[in-house]
Amino acid sequence: MYLRALTEADEIAVSILLDQAFDGPEMYRFAKELRAEDAMAMERIAYDGDTMLGYVCCARMVHPEEWWALSILAVSPSHRKRGTGREMVVRAMNHAKREGAKAVVVVGDTKYFGRVGFSKLAASKLEIPFFPEYTSLYPIAPGTGMSSNRLIFPDAYRHLTEAKVS
Repeated sequence: MYLRALTEADEIAVSILLDQAFDGPEMYRFAKELRAEDAMAMERIAYDGDTMLGYVCCARMVHPEEWWALSILAVSPSHRKRGTGREMVVRAMNHAKREGAKAVVVVGDTKYFGRVGFSKLAASKLEIPFFPEYTSLYPIAPGTGMSSNRLIFPDAYRHLTEAKVS
């Protein structure tokens, strides 16, 4: 498996992958909104030969600056339960470090993301607008774990705050 940057030629394949992985177009729309907002920090596609295995992207947080949010992790349904997602996250976090991100936040399965270095405890003092019980932090810079920060996500995340209200 190798990861490479997303290209314009990948759009249709990524759209299909996200539709299959998430049973509909919402996540692809979310990725497009992050791009339109110029909030995308990283987009990568996992391949093995000619087969697309997955997609991962991170967005830049509005606050704290230099923090990222692991926004979408999608593995092709035919390649799940093989460690592909875990490997994609590890490589994405290595990329975040190289790019100077100070920390990465994720809203998702805390047990799953805990296996790749994210910590629910490290996120426990964060003020988050939605789903704190599903929030974990991958601290990179000293002092980011257990910090008391108010998280402000890109506007594309508004669907999560709307889901909380409904």
